[in-house]
Amino acid sequence: MKAKLTCCMIGMMIVFLPCFSSAAEMQIVNPPAHLALAASPDSDIVINKESFEPQKAFANQSFEFGLMYHYFDYKEDVSPGKSKETGWLPGIFLGWNYNKKNDVYSKLFFEFSYGDTKYEGTDQTGAMPVTFDNDNKQILFRGELNIGYNFAVTKNISLRPYVGYGYRNWSRGETTLRSNGISSVKERYYWHYLPAGLSAEYNAGNKFFIEPNVGMRWMFFGEMRAYFSELVPGYNDPEFKLGNTVGWYADIPIRYKFSQYWSVVVKPWYEYSTIGKSDTVARTYHGVVDSYYYEPDSTTHQYGVNVGFVLSY
Repeated sequence: MKAKLTCCMIGMMIVFLPCFSSAAEMQIVNPPAHLALAASPDSDIVINKESFEPQKAFANQSFEFGLMYHYFDYKEDVSPGKSKETGWLPGIFLGWNYNKKNDVYSKLFFEFSYGDTKYEGTDQTGAMPVTFDNDNKQILFRGELNIGYNFAVTKNISLRPYVGYGYRNWSRGETTLRSNGISSVKERYYWHYLPAGLSAEYNAGNKFFIEPNVGMRWMFFGEMRAYFSELVPGYNDPEFKLGNTVGWYADIPIRYKFSQYWSVVVKPWYEYSTIGKSDTVARTYHGVVDSYYYEPDSTTHQYGVNVGFVLSY
């Protein structure tokens, strides 16, 4: 009887001991939920956790918009002076950029300004002075795209060299016969240009950012059209090929971050640009040559301030 009982006990142990062993192993592999699971920083667990974090759709991007107010100073480089435009112009701006340290940098922006300026010059003979500041609308448009790279120099300083493409359009004046018997003709200037420059970003704290920027603009495919047909039907509207020149610009945006996503920005700026002398073009009346014209060299200085808001992600 004892032998049978002993054999039964041994048989039960043989059957159940592997189960206890498997249960013990399962407890090691799957600890209770209330126990913390520690992992090294470079473990697969940490890497997998980060890889499944949701990504922001607009990470490292920002959108900006606001108002412009700038002084416009244009002068033809001929003697005696035949044309000068000066005055303050209001405008608006809109932009987007992608900005991440040690990554590709890109920026797209548009500017539009509109208003009257004061004209000072002479008639075509250069003998009779002409001045007026009414019905002398100036419409300025610029679109520019920049591509570069953000080099993180220190924790708070980044350098961003860039190149790009830009387009400029200037509608100058209105076609009208003035009270003094002098006629003015609307002109439209438009050209392409290649911008290249260097901008920097300095984090002056958790809320202040300073971003100085300086660069050159190489003009190409510049043209100007004079709308004589609006003055006298039968005249043609001659097109002039402008001389390609190089200008430069500088600005210093200062941003203050007042919430997690929103900042206010103030940007003082200056731009120097020139237009080269054009070819000589015939003006015709019903197909018959009436006279010849050309667009002289000119220089434009602009300076002003932009104030707006930035939405960052």
